[in-house]
Amino acid sequence: MEVIPKNIIHEGARLKQIVRDKHMKILDFARKAHFSNQIAHYYFRQEAIKRTKLQEFCNLLGISLDEFYAWTHPRRVLSQPATDLHQGHRLDELIEEKGLNKTRLANRMNLSRRALYNLIEKPVFTPEQLKKVCQVLEISAKDFLGANHVDDNDPEAPEIESWKDKYYKLLEDYNKALVEISRLREQTRS
Repeated sequence: MEVIPKNIIHEGARLKQIVRDKHMKILDFARKAHFSNQIAHYYFRQEAIKRTKLQEFCNLLGISLDEFYAWTHPRRVLSQPATDLHQGHRLDELIEEKGLNKTRLANRMNLSRRALYNLIEKPVFTPEQLKKVCQVLEISAKDFLGANHVDDNDPEAPEIESWKDKYYKLLEDYNKALVEISRLREQTRS
């Protein structure tokens, strides 16, 4: 029995990335698709999505299925200048975008709900607060602060980005190779 190669692309994560890159809020995407925020997050967690459903999502986003699979990870740039980033407001945006419950989030951060609201009002977090927020939201400090706000004195930052780009490119190439192998196997059976 032949084993079908597993899809390298995490389709749910790719869908979420495209929604973000199109500057669409997750709640707006869910409304367009006529389902709840929780259902949207359900699809974002799926490694593989049925082709018919994926095609529907692509139509909502105004892209083709080929564009979906060829989507590169463009670097997101904050629309506001570096000095205007209010970290508390950024946290609030991420909570809204991810559709999180503030009470549960506060519990996961070992904070009271009031302390979380106080954090949302803070313009700048301490390094410990930033680290905790990023851990709980499962994002990097670079994703939280944006590329314009990360410490440029970190000598490893450009090298890490270079390796990430190479890694994503290799994954894409590998996925294309798997598709080609599958196509060739089908041809030899015919």
